[in-house]
Amino acid sequence: MSCRSTTQRGALWLLAIPTLLAGPGTTFAQAAAQSAEAPPIRAEVREVLVPVIVTDRKGHHVTGLKASDFRIEEDGVPQEIAAFSTDTAPSASLLLSAADRGVANKSANSTTASPAAAEPLRHTYVICVDTLHTAMPDSARTREALMRLFDKEKPAGAQFVIVGIGRQLQVLRTATGDPATVVATLKNRAFQPALGGGDAAALSSELSDLKNRMYDFCRRCASCASRTQAHSCDFDIQNLKASLDAEAERWAALDRLMLTQLRSVVEEIAKLPTARTLLLVSDGFSLQPTSEFYGVAGSFLPYDPRFRATGPTNLEPELQNVIRSAVERNVRVYSVNALGLEQPSFASNGSMDASAPPDRTPPSVIRHVPSSNRGGTLLTDMDHAASSVTLQNGSAMEQLAHATGGVYFHDSNDMLKQFRSAIGDGRDYYLLAYASKNTAKDGAFRTITVEVADKKLNVRAKSGYWSEGEKQ
Repeated sequence: MSCRSTTQRGALWLLAIPTLLAGPGTTFAQAAAQSAEAPPIRAEVREVLVPVIVTDRKGHHVTGLKASDFRIEEDGVPQEIAAFSTDTAPSASLLLSAADRGVANKSANSTTASPAAAEPLRHTYVICVDTLHTAMPDSARTREALMRLFDKEKPAGAQFVIVGIGRQLQVLRTATGDPATVVATLKNRAFQPALGGGDAAALSSELSDLKNRMYDFCRRCASCASRTQAHSCDFDIQNLKASLDAEAERWAALDRLMLTQLRSVVEEIAKLPTARTLLLVSDGFSLQPTSEFYGVAGSFLPYDPRFRATGPTNLEPELQNVIRSAVERNVRVYSVNALGLEQPSFASNGSMDASAPPDRTPPSVIRHVPSSNRGGTLLTDMDHAASSVTLQNGSAMEQLAHATGGVYFHDSNDMLKQFRSAIGDGRDYYLLAYASKNTAKDGAFRTITVEVADKKLNVRAKSGYWSEGEKQ
């Protein structure tokens, strides 16, 4: 097995990544030269590169389309397609260089020959497992699905890498084009612990402890029982909120580190002269880390507005940094929610279990917090809060996929099908290039819309890009 751990910003990661992602037999010097020759794709105002996936209603890839079948708009303004290619795309610099020379075919009846045909290695797939938030049962399902995937996968001009992000950045499987090698890595007994589970269990334990504290709190404080007495234990509630904010901030620091690592992975694989796809596997992560803690406390204190706020930390800027890096470099992200069909709960057993011990049985507390005043039972409120948190946790993964032209897979236990779908998209797509009619260098986000003549077909592309210059 090849499983090595690296630090987030350490020289080992930055220096080793060209070798880790290089094809079999490629030396460090060769890999570094390849990276130098193929700089990251830049989304500029003058030339914009847009990978496009077209499928029918059954999800099958549609091939054989011509440039004339596509219509592309930027901020609602039609754009002229300057370059068009099919199948696996060459490096952006090659295609855009051809467009600059006027070599790219603008005719509706033919396509530009792809230089990728001369390259044996056409696509890099990075499977990125969020070891910070993925529960152990879900990481086990991930491993099983990956073993089944690569057991049937055939070598076809692609290489695969497996990394873990969380408390530390780990390269779990260096780049290989041999599916059997990946299977051997996955079967190694030391591999499963590397996929995480411990941190998710620790968070679940903290939420369970919080629920127990809330049961005890409500036994002595009337604020849990009625709207009119909502401030009867105000000092204790202030201390409770301060404690929750501190606990959430500890997790926020880890979440911020995880997002920084994700951005680092995107930026490193973007140096490769191949097409790139990143598959992010996670149980979901919150951009507002207090939400899970407030979800428990707020179920006991439904009338206190202090537990309906978002809290002091918002990680949206960190997520947007990841999205911008992926969009500008045309790294397509597919987000796979490893929870599947599991129903989250703060009140019963599960990956978000926060069950009360025998001496804090729910019925006694429900009698102390009358349902007539609550508009429902305590346990129901807790389940609603857990569902809301899970939805929020999936929102970041959905943003990543939508913005980059990928797919957010969720509410399904068929991870094998999801992995196959993501890999299939990397083998059948179109590449469009256009010169933007908007020449302003204002750093603004430009929305991209791609359509095909046949309205029965489904089209996916990145949602837009950021122009050059400083945002006004």
